[in-house]
Amino acid sequence: MRKKLIAAALAVCLVAATGLTGCGNDKPYSKYDLSEYVKVGQYKGLEMEAIDVSVSDEEVEAQVKKNVEGTKTSKTVKEGTVESGDIANIDYEGKIGGKTFDGGSAKKYDLTIGSGSFIPGFEDGLIGKEIGSTVDLNLKFPDDYNQGDGELAGKDVVFTVTINSVKKETIPPYDDAWVVKNSKVKTVAEYNEFIKEQIYDEKEEKAKSNKISELWTEVMEKSEVLKYPEDEVNGYVKEIEEQYQAMAESSGMELKDLWEQYGIDSQEAYDKQNKDAAQAYVKEQMVMYWITDKEGLSYSDDEAKKLKDSIDQAGYTEETFKQNFGQGIDEYIVAALTFNQVGDFIFKNAKTVEKKTTPDEAEKPSEEDASQEGSEPNPDEDMSNQDDGADDATSNDEAGGADA
Repeated sequence: MRKKLIAAALAVCLVAATGLTGCGNDKPYSKYDLSEYVKVGQYKGLEMEAIDVSVSDEEVEAQVKKNVEGTKTSKTVKEGTVESGDIANIDYEGKIGGKTFDGGSAKKYDLTIGSGSFIPGFEDGLIGKEIGSTVDLNLKFPDDYNQGDGELAGKDVVFTVTINSVKKETIPPYDDAWVVKNSKVKTVAEYNEFIKEQIYDEKEEKAKSNKISELWTEVMEKSEVLKYPEDEVNGYVKEIEEQYQAMAESSGMELKDLWEQYGIDSQEAYDKQNKDAAQAYVKEQMVMYWITDKEGLSYSDDEAKKLKDSIDQAGYTEETFKQNFGQGIDEYIVAALTFNQVGDFIFKNAKTVEKKTTPDEAEKPSEEDASQEGSEPNPDEDMSNQDDGADDATSNDEAGGADA
């Protein structure tokens, strides 16, 4: 069942990637009287819960910390000692039983001390050592070490390490001077407020996008296809098939083998899935352009230019854009901005209602009541810590690397 869902999702993604306009038309669906093809359901006056977002002091502090750390400076030094967090440039040679081994040596290697990139004891063994010195580290490969087909697992090893230099990073203090240098405001208080507003706007925009998605789903559920324009459906089916074939070729697979990975067990199932996905997408297209015509929606040349510039800045050419997304840049711009207009229209014409309380939520005590009952631990609370900013481990291909 899971594979079938994945396959269906893939097909929809392929449709979305292959073309957002009617196949080959200058103006999408301009040759059709869409009222003969689709009966559009209610799209004005739909109910939605009010957007409610907030920003905590902790969120502001985390973003400020990230921004300040982004302005850190580094300096290469050849005197002093190695500390945790330093980036040490080293030469190292590993020997087992007095003999070197493949992947056990390197010159001028940059190792972040404390990153856990090398086997246990390697990085800790360099902390406190003089820059410019050479040290021997008597270590042992972990029993589950799998580099080199596991031949090194559990073996004693001696690494001779020369510390060439150290790059020390300095994070500046967060004060008014930093704010003036790195923003358009002048004080820490003003910068905190600026960051709070920035986070709020981002959350609000994301919440709005989610609401539009929910409203659009409702519109689609209430809309009915009277008949499909076969040229459009067949065009999308062809694009999907070409994308599947390209995926198979790039993976060095037969098309049938690719089907099986996505739970497709026959030509009949493959054809049906592609046609279903194409019809679903054509339905969305027809509803979108019907509303556009009905309400006289349009976008400005400035909006189109802004989107085109962002695509150019991302480094795409017409050719590379087609290679990646199966459609031309102009085609994409038309459909993307059209949907933005339709989505905004549906959102602005929706009715805001109070949040619906489920029976479970109604039984939950308020925060004030809960605080009066004491601070007993909540067994359902997620106590795990997430560190999204952790550095990727390095030197995974080296014999000393922890992940090798």
